[in-house]
Amino acid sequence: MSGSSDPATRAGEREHAEFVQQARAAGVGMYTRNTFNRLFNGVAIDLPNTRHLERLAGLPAVKRTWPMQMRTRSVAIPSSNVSPNLMFAHQHTGVERAHAELGLDGSGIKVGVIDTGVDYMHPDLGGCWKTPGCPFQYGSDFVGNGYDSVATPHPEPGPDPRDTCDGHGTHVTGIIAAKGLKVRGVAPGVTLGAYRIFGCPGNGTGQAADDVILKALEAAHADRMDVINMSFGGGSGWSEDPLSVAAERLVRDGIVMVASTGNDGANGLYSSGSPGLGVGVINVASFENWKITSLSIDIVGSHRNISIVHSSPGNSKFRFIFETPAEVVAPTDSTGSIEGCAPYDTDHTGQILLIKRGNCTFVDKAERAQEAGAIGVMVYNNEPDLMSPTSVSPNVTISLVVIKADDGQAILSELNYGKVTASATNHTMSVDNPAGGQISQFSSWGPDPELRLSPAVGAPGGNIFSTFPLALGSYTSLSGTSMASPYVTGMVALILQARSKNISVEEVRQLILENAHPIPDRNNTELLSPLRQGSGLANIWDSLASQATVEPSQLSLNYTVISGTTSGSSSTKNKRSVAEAPGVSVRTLTLYNRSPSNFLTCTMTHLPASSVSSYAANGSFTAVPRLWPESAGAKVAPDTLPSAFIESHELPIRIAPGMKQKVSVRITAPVGLSANDRWLYSGYLRFNMLWDDQVGTAQSLHVPYMGFLGNYTQLDVLSPPDEGFPFISMKGSAEALTPDSHVTIDSSHRVSAHYRLEHPTRVLKVQLVDDANATLGFLPYGFLEYMGRNYQSTRGRFSNSTLNGTLYADPDLTQSHEVKPGAYRIRIDALRPLRNPSDPEGYQIWHSSRFIIDSVSLAKNASASTQDDDEDNSNEIFRP
Repeated sequence: MSGSSDPATRAGEREHAEFVQQARAAGVGMYTRNTFNRLFNGVAIDLPNTRHLERLAGLPAVKRTWPMQMRTRSVAIPSSNVSPNLMFAHQHTGVERAHAELGLDGSGIKVGVIDTGVDYMHPDLGGCWKTPGCPFQYGSDFVGNGYDSVATPHPEPGPDPRDTCDGHGTHVTGIIAAKGLKVRGVAPGVTLGAYRIFGCPGNGTGQAADDVILKALEAAHADRMDVINMSFGGGSGWSEDPLSVAAERLVRDGIVMVASTGNDGANGLYSSGSPGLGVGVINVASFENWKITSLSIDIVGSHRNISIVHSSPGNSKFRFIFETPAEVVAPTDSTGSIEGCAPYDTDHTGQILLIKRGNCTFVDKAERAQEAGAIGVMVYNNEPDLMSPTSVSPNVTISLVVIKADDGQAILSELNYGKVTASATNHTMSVDNPAGGQISQFSSWGPDPELRLSPAVGAPGGNIFSTFPLALGSYTSLSGTSMASPYVTGMVALILQARSKNISVEEVRQLILENAHPIPDRNNTELLSPLRQGSGLANIWDSLASQATVEPSQLSLNYTVISGTTSGSSSTKNKRSVAEAPGVSVRTLTLYNRSPSNFLTCTMTHLPASSVSSYAANGSFTAVPRLWPESAGAKVAPDTLPSAFIESHELPIRIAPGMKQKVSVRITAPVGLSANDRWLYSGYLRFNMLWDDQVGTAQSLHVPYMGFLGNYTQLDVLSPPDEGFPFISMKGSAEALTPDSHVTIDSSHRVSAHYRLEHPTRVLKVQLVDDANATLGFLPYGFLEYMGRNYQSTRGRFSNSTLNGTLYADPDLTQSHEVKPGAYRIRIDALRPLRNPSDPEGYQIWHSSRFIIDSVSLAKNASASTQDDDEDNSNEIFRP
């Protein structure tokens, strides 16, 4: 619900009261969850009777409704090794120098952490709460231990945000501000605010609802935080998402917002999540740490002794610690398999089981071993490297870890000689990380659906050792963009301290992004696409030393038609400044010389990056993006790479102290590639700066760019029928209805339309039409806005909408009527990228086969879901 006044005004408060009065007068039964008057003028409610939505939407006080979305913490991935040292990362990001040479620690800067809460009693985090001199001076618990957005959706907040059951927020806070011998954060002198939005694990989905998060954001805003960290995400993946909009408003109010970009790298392009996509938010990709200090398992056999590394436990509550040596055995289960998926016929009380990975879940393996009396499980991988298991289950109370395939084979060989024992203590061993300094494979890809570049920048997030609740072991290693985001948050605090907060949010963002270091793609000779690494690996030393900035910090070129006239999006933000030839984009950038006393000389070097596509050479969709160049040894024609140069300006560029200079950069798309392959091309503009001071200060700034090769507005959104979607079936059946099938609609029989989105869409309509293609109305939840694309995982691989006998005449789905018997088709309209929703020509349209409804008996509303079923989870409505 939104009135006409600005948020945080008395008029807005009056509109809240008017809304409640109008709802009561209309007989609308509702439960008010939260009210907002700072970031939004609105209210979040539960609406037990969804049929009251029609009355509610028609109230004069209601401007717009949104369904409540549920967010997950950007799930921290138990690292492949247990204790990587954060200090190794500090050596590669300039943090160590900033501490030692500049004495910066973030003192005087207020940092808000919106997360699972924090174990503030951890000695490395101060061991205190809101006492004089304590780092924690702000924050609240908004949910309580038992909260879950679905299972227990009504929060029961505790007295403070202490977390002793999860650890995510404690780990995040340690990366920012820990001050101990084992962990020293990026900005250990900051003042902290902890805002708890997640309950304890195991309560249900582990998610938080939008209204809870907005309440925390409003509290951090009221507490006047200087920078806010958000290591969570989800939603639609659009900048129009409510949380993205809220984050953008905080940026406009002068608060630096930092967020994780997401851990959905395996799902390919367009996997960055909100709120990180909010305009002006710094959303952060994850890079791997350079050094790993891992806990070890000491194996003693009759032939030889070895020490091996292992993953983090599948459940952090049950650590893999055995101070007294325990016998290791590798039994077969009741089916004769060494994979431990079936019950064991033999007793293994007090033993550690060595089990091969495969054919069932880690929970299954742990449960079968525990039933046989085992005290621990070592699963040896079926691939060379380590991986991170998950064995969280109420039924599992023993520890499970993964070891390398070679180490598993070595133990099996040793068992051939006789008895083998294992002990595991807090003994550690340091090893190099072969992937150190590279992008983490889990880190999400950009761009956003409107071709804005994402992520913004990268930071260490893979294999990060930090603080953990005292009850859960005090320290652990986790991996995720959840760990990279607080690293940049700490960097922001150092910049604010160095500038005495006399710096704009935009300039802070510029210093972080433009001084980052882009890295090469491991698979070929070009740089890694900025759609994966943003501006590159952040370096705080270079940011602090910077005497120049460039506007804008990133370039989104929209799309490039390589035959005929070039077209762009309707966004005024990215309109071309001059007439352009086919395949060419021209952008104006402004160079600022921030030195008060020295002239700046500047040149520009172009660095091409990999082009990427979601489509294989045969045109089929692929989750793992296709790259060009394909490999380091591939012969590459020059016109298959983009190029760029400064035009119409005398070079080198000279800029007086404190002055600025505009330059035009001409970027040519890789016209040698086929537009049919739907490439996203990219590169970096490196500005080489030299000042005429006595020491000849030099600096390089990087501005990434990306664009789409071809006409982005003509892309299909729905998967082609030859990939199996869309189709219609009776609900619960995977068998498509044959043309002119006769059906009955009642509580047990419904028609479901199954579809797959291979590209995000702003508007999706699912309607029933007659033989003349006249629209009879929308199916339940048949008008959807700002939809993300479907992923390749089992759940969420496709979406569906179910015809249950009720149709709606309006997009708000409030004006219902009953379907009459007759011949019909289901039509799906998906808005193509950047097209106007009011233009009928802007939609991709699919018609199902014809079917005949013989009779209708109304039933409970069905829903459209991004899961593999149509369970209705949509009775919670969010109203800004």
